[in-house]
Amino acid sequence: MRKIAIIGGGQAGLLLAFSLLENKYDVTLYVDRPADELLHGRMVSTTMFFANTLEFERKLGLNFWDGKAHHGQAIHVDFRGPDGSIALPLTGFLHENKGIAMDQRTKYQRWLEEYPRRGGKLVLQNVSPEDLEQIAAENDLTILAAGKGNITSLFKRNESRSVHQTPPRKLAAALVVGDDLCGPQSWQGQPSQTLHFNFVAGAGEYFSMPFYSHTHGPCRSFLFECVPNGPMDIFDDVSNGEEMMQRMKEAVAKVTPDQSFRMADNMELSDPNAWLKGAFRPEVRDPVATLANGAKIWGIGDTVIVNDPIAGQGANNATRMVEHYLQAILAHGDQAFSADWMQNVFEQFWNESGRYTTDFTNLLLNPPSESLLQVLGAASQNQVIADDFMGHFNNPRGFWPAVDGEAGAKEYLSRKEFQHAAA
Repeated sequence: MRKIAIIGGGQAGLLLAFSLLENKYDVTLYVDRPADELLHGRMVSTTMFFANTLEFERKLGLNFWDGKAHHGQAIHVDFRGPDGSIALPLTGFLHENKGIAMDQRTKYQRWLEEYPRRGGKLVLQNVSPEDLEQIAAENDLTILAAGKGNITSLFKRNESRSVHQTPPRKLAAALVVGDDLCGPQSWQGQPSQTLHFNFVAGAGEYFSMPFYSHTHGPCRSFLFECVPNGPMDIFDDVSNGEEMMQRMKEAVAKVTPDQSFRMADNMELSDPNAWLKGAFRPEVRDPVATLANGAKIWGIGDTVIVNDPIAGQGANNATRMVEHYLQAILAHGDQAFSADWMQNVFEQFWNESGRYTTDFTNLLLNPPSESLLQVLGAASQNQVIADDFMGHFNNPRGFWPAVDGEAGAKEYLSRKEFQHAAA
């Protein structure tokens, strides 16, 4: 039985550990804090898990929230001018691509409890580079699935694939409850199952989604993506949840004044730790790290591809990566896990999926091009185009050729099914 060690208890680490365990591998999962501490700690993100991710989890029997958490069934986007006026509204229904936005604390705590029940080895340890040397010596393959911490610096930044030198956005987020925030007509007159995106020129973006958390069940998430030094960049000195609530209301009033009345007077955090703020630099890193003793460590998920959350792809990209790595490991049999093999598996994933996710995420961080505005304008007038376009958040590779310049936009809009729908 081949022995594999995985360091990190997030989407990539847990999913790969469960998958390998199901395929009879001897898997040891290292996490830096106990499940209960994770559950009662600060929220991690406002994550949307789209249909393909949910299906992969379902096949592993990890779909503990089916029937409890509501699916997000549509995406409504308002593209706004600097004064907050709506220049282009657009709604696309997700249909088979719908997903669930839920608290990662809720999810990973439950999975961490489940893992040893299925026979997996779970070790509570804050793994250092020196620890990795020992772990690598004891296993056939060691995989780092940690998105944060100094340990990720073992993986070198790939300059040719990393376009950002500084954080492109400052982030602030919270989970809230209150009148009309979780009900049937909870935001912008849209059904409660609608994800609402606001793109405000010069200010940044904010997103409001129906959400699920262990502390309250159904709630609503807000994520503010603030252009540094822009009009929405007002969260730096927030030090507690009450201040976060107040600044959120101020930000909405400043950049989308028509939406101020949606911020309920009795809005409050779903729990005292349901907020966050910060900033980070997105980048792509080389997938293989070499330790001081020459051992090779393989990176997965946010260890090697970390994108801004504007496109909601962190956990979904990690899941696609797990699927790809899993099939490669299974096909490799008893052969040695060489650095060349690790590099080749990553390159295949990058070319087939990863680069599309990264390129689309970076595209959203810039003002839309004329050709993309043509696509979005057509989508606002043709529901079939709108549904097709929004559905590709489930797999960003599908945004091509629509987002690939003037020729790509023309090719996309000329599809027969769109012409038939417009007739």
